[in-house]
Amino acid sequence: MEQQTKARILHVDDHQDTRLMMAALLQDCGYGVMTAGSVTEGFDLAKEIAFDLYILDVRLPDGTGVELCQKLRALNPHIPILYYSAYGNETDHQSALAKCGDAYLKKPVCIADIENLIATLLAGARK
Repeated sequence: MEQQTKARILHVDDHQDTRLMMAALLQDCGYGVMTAGSVTEGFDLAKEIAFDLYILDVRLPDGTGVELCQKLRALNPHIPILYYSAYGNETDHQSALAKCGDAYLKKPVCIADIENLIATLLAGARK
């Protein structure tokens, strides 16, 4: 991640294939991406590295994305947080966002939609 990037993103998802795919797609879009597979791993990385945006799955092996979101907000209150998950319905999404987080995308989503939302969240964070 030494090269110039648009932003540094942490993507936390328990499915390795999803992490690899998202990292590759986002890197192609010019972002620096690191990944983690659990709440603990994601939080540990967030304590060590300054990220510009977090992308969180809702279901993780050692907790929930909402729990991780709350920990990340306590650590870095102004960093945007995007949930990206296949789980839940609109009520679940709104419930998660009411507790913590800035946006929710339900899998699958095309990369253009993800990139547009990321750009919007990052622009709002820089104001």
